[in-house]
Amino acid sequence: MPGRSGRSSQTRQPQLEPEGIGIMKTFINGNEIRYVEGGYKYVFLKPFGQFQEKTIDKDNGDKMHLEFYDNGVQIRTLMTKSEVATIVNREIAIDTLNNKIYILEEANEARSNPDGSVDIIK
Repeated sequence: MPGRSGRSSQTRQPQLEPEGIGIMKTFINGNEIRYVEGGYKYVFLKPFGQFQEKTIDKDNGDKMHLEFYDNGVQIRTLMTKSEVATIVNREIAIDTLNNKIYILEEANEARSNPDGSVDIIK
């Protein structure tokens, strides 16, 4: 269900599993969020047709995962032994009830609910 607005959206589960990395902290766009086994699902409010992704392994065990979508969204994730930090080049809304991250466009507005869910207003 794309929020509760009935809007059409597109989802994608990133193929990231920080193999053997003991996650202590998780951040997205500078905000700390609760680590979820299996991760969060991205909900794109502007659909994409194609994307490219690449993971770069560093000698020290850190990983940088890059995702580029044809709708203009760029997602960069750094995974270390102590944290996962993701930057999305859009405003986001985090639905902790359903483990979803809504990737908003300029025309979108989101409202967080007390239960952790998110409503997409427009």
